[in-house]
Amino acid sequence: MQQDSRQDSDGAARRALLVAEEGADAEALRERLAAAGFEAAEATAEEAAARAKETSPSVVLIAFGTREGEARLLSLARRLRAQPSSFALPVVLLFRDDGRALRSAAQHLGADDYFSRDAPAEELRARLRALLWRVESGRRSAPVVADQRSEIDNFLFLLDAVGADARRGATGSVALVDAGGGALTEAHGFLKLNLRRVDAVAFYGPATLVVYLPGADATAARATLARLREEFAEACEGGDLYAGLSSFPAHGTEVERLVEQAEAALGEARGANSAARVVVYGFAEAGAAGADAERRATTKGVVNEPHGVPAEAVASGVNTAVSARETAAQAQAGSSAGASHAGGRLRRVMLVVSDAERMAQVNLLMRSAAYEVRAAFDGQHALNLLRIDRPDALVVDYELREMDGVEMLRRLRKQSRAGQAPPALLLLPAGREGLRAEALSAGASGAVEVPYDAVELLDRLRELCETE
Repeated sequence: MQQDSRQDSDGAARRALLVAEEGADAEALRERLAAAGFEAAEATAEEAAARAKETSPSVVLIAFGTREGEARLLSLARRLRAQPSSFALPVVLLFRDDGRALRSAAQHLGADDYFSRDAPAEELRARLRALLWRVESGRRSAPVVADQRSEIDNFLFLLDAVGADARRGATGSVALVDAGGGALTEAHGFLKLNLRRVDAVAFYGPATLVVYLPGADATAARATLARLREEFAEACEGGDLYAGLSSFPAHGTEVERLVEQAEAALGEARGANSAARVVVYGFAEAGAAGADAERRATTKGVVNEPHGVPAEAVASGVNTAVSARETAAQAQAGSSAGASHAGGRLRRVMLVVSDAERMAQVNLLMRSAAYEVRAAFDGQHALNLLRIDRPDALVVDYELREMDGVEMLRRLRKQSRAGQAPPALLLLPAGREGLRAEALSAGASGAVEVPYDAVELLDRLRELCETE
């Protein structure tokens, strides 16, 4: 049964806390929120933090009115992000005029969305539902740049910061972090809060975070992450962190290469035979004095366990109607899961789907077969991510927002260097055989009809990864 848009995953009514400056037409906003399925409560900037703690809303909307009130509202947004009681609350900024300064502030604050307060009810409903689906499925996105309109997550902003610092000759470290015990969302909030930078942590995939430690060389970064790992284990029962890191300029200055190196180190950290939880790329080659002793100190008392992908982190709170055929495919997935590993690492798939329900279904299926899935919610979002990320394969829905899947693959081929685009599997609507040849000419390696057969989809994806 389709979940009522007026209800949270626990059955409670959707609640929005509206903070509207004078001149922001709060009454009209309340009416549009009601039409979108939200019970809206109002609060002033001064009382909003306390009201948020009392009422636990699904989302906080901050509507800007006069220029004079901007500073007060931005201060509120910072407080919400800094306080443990409200840190995880989704925050949306509604602008009167889209100014560069306000947009930049939204990015640095880590606002979850940023759009016009005059957006029609249909757009308001669609954007809030998409945001809350991402929250419930553990796929929080950070700011949406207004003139780009796609849900570009904080990953892009974080890597831009890494690249800018590397180019100017600064020192820094990039780490990929996995949280054992299915506590990735908790680790995300914990690291953001303790690193005191909302743009220092982002989702690299549903099973992994990327962390940037500016100004920290490999030794300092390892010490920081080892300390945070111990604090996280104390704060989150059953939780643990696995971290792999690389630094610049010690390990180069190309962002993509730094991330690949961190990924290799993470593979060692979470390996079944690993004695470490915080591993530096090229550790053996570095030969830093006292490094072996430090590694032993940071891993004292750690019990090694094989890394597992936490299924509960996928599609939490989403009404996912998985067919019996898909359930059978998931049960079979263990027999073919080895195909989704290469050299001891998880195969990474980018899933490009705009429809929330289909995204949840396919994501769950991929994860059940031990793939690490990175989500993109439309073609432009995927193209942006693919400028700095190279998954092992793409699974692309033909029916995307703004541009269809075939057009996305055409653009990807143009933006990629020869032979550099990952192999792609296109999900085609049934009865549209004419699209198959068009998809292949656009760069697809194959196509599967929707409604799809789950076993066929997994088989085709495995073949794609084996030939990659």
